[in-house]
Amino acid sequence: MSSNFLITIFAFLLTLGLVVIVHELGHFLFCKLFGIYVKTFSIGIGPKFLRKRWGETEYVLSAIPFGGYVKMAGEGVMEEIQDTGTWEERKYPLGTEEGNAEAAGIDDHIPHHRLLNSRPAWQRLLVFIAGPLFNLVLAFVLYTGLVLSSGLQNIPFTTVGAVRAESPAEVAGFLVGDKILKVGGQSVGNWAAVEDALVPVELRKSGSVPSSAVEIRREDQVLTLELQPVFEEGTGFWSLGLEVWNTTVGLVKRNGPAAALGLNKGDVVKSVNGETVTSFSSIARIINDHPQEAIEIVWSRNGQRMSGQVVPELKEVQPGVMKGRIFMEPFFAYEQVSLGTAIVLGYERTAGTIQVTVSVLRDFVLRRLGLDAVGGPLRIGQAAGEMLSWSFSHLMYFVAFFSINLFLLNLMPIPVLDGGHVLFLLLEVVRGGKPVPERLQAIATQVGLIILLLFMTFVVVLDVWKVTGH
Repeated sequence: MSSNFLITIFAFLLTLGLVVIVHELGHFLFCKLFGIYVKTFSIGIGPKFLRKRWGETEYVLSAIPFGGYVKMAGEGVMEEIQDTGTWEERKYPLGTEEGNAEAAGIDDHIPHHRLLNSRPAWQRLLVFIAGPLFNLVLAFVLYTGLVLSSGLQNIPFTTVGAVRAESPAEVAGFLVGDKILKVGGQSVGNWAAVEDALVPVELRKSGSVPSSAVEIRREDQVLTLELQPVFEEGTGFWSLGLEVWNTTVGLVKRNGPAAALGLNKGDVVKSVNGETVTSFSSIARIINDHPQEAIEIVWSRNGQRMSGQVVPELKEVQPGVMKGRIFMEPFFAYEQVSLGTAIVLGYERTAGTIQVTVSVLRDFVLRRLGLDAVGGPLRIGQAAGEMLSWSFSHLMYFVAFFSINLFLLNLMPIPVLDGGHVLFLLLEVVRGGKPVPERLQAIATQVGLIILLLFMTFVVVLDVWKVTGH
């Protein structure tokens, strides 16, 4: 069994296990907070693999790891779906008092006030949304913890590696190789400081950013250039036309072509396929354009010239777009930050991930993205394995991203999902506190379950086709 396969399995189980446990823990803790009787706490669905009773609750590890459930007394027909995944034979028909009690799993030994359907609407709402909210909190905690532990990423160079044609930088007179010393009279020690000084954060959403005097060293001369950023309507960003000279290798993915070539962190790439490179984007461009072709890379290590040939893998970088990849990152330095700064950055990354995910979901619904953009368990496992092959931090970033996706998907108003429970509850409030008839809930839940199963089946088939190629 290959090491890549073992890494993928471990990463997949860790990713899925973490987000599922946190999700179900949200439901569970809020049930306990409100005194609702919890019959079963299960990680996984389907047949029960391991089971242990502590107090009134049975804790279960089920055979199928795709999900989990908290079975609450008085939840209604969902109790049967959660517990068995099938419909058991009933003694009484739904819609009758006896049938509704049977569906709700009402037992004589459970006090009425401890049943879910006896609790106030606001408590049930919090129980339903607690799972998705815990996924959101998990993402925020991970983002914050990762920034706090590793620090704020920056590029520790200020030499110009590329000047875009007809850009503000070209108009100002910048050349490749210029080393930026000061911006507006203030010394700059990394590329983030250069960009922040040229386009201050507080002005990025305004309609006006003033020009800056930029002091540079060009060979043995010190010059001052005036750079005026320009706002690009198409991208929504301020343009400089500058790119940092960074051809130093950062993290290298385990078992990737770059690792097989022998590239290590700190190596400085000099040329790729015979072309001198002065920026990481130029390295990426050449590699992207030569998938499955042998190309030569020349680099230096501690002043020693080294070279070798590598064959970039053909990789889908976005739906329908295939490019060459050797799996190495540019070099970054890390600046330690305070807890307060980490919390702010964690919040910003959480909010940013939500915005990106909502945008992708909107494009999918509006059919701007095809079905090939959908990833199921195989591709989730594949992505998790790839992240762990880079580093454990990469995997935790992926877990945070995946957790936010589950937060949003679970709140969709589809019966079976948490959003479906919320929908029924809102209808109950609109109906003046009168619950949606059990029979109607059962039919809607069955339809939702069938649609969900069909979609999952389609996604798994699409996964197999994508991963295996046939």
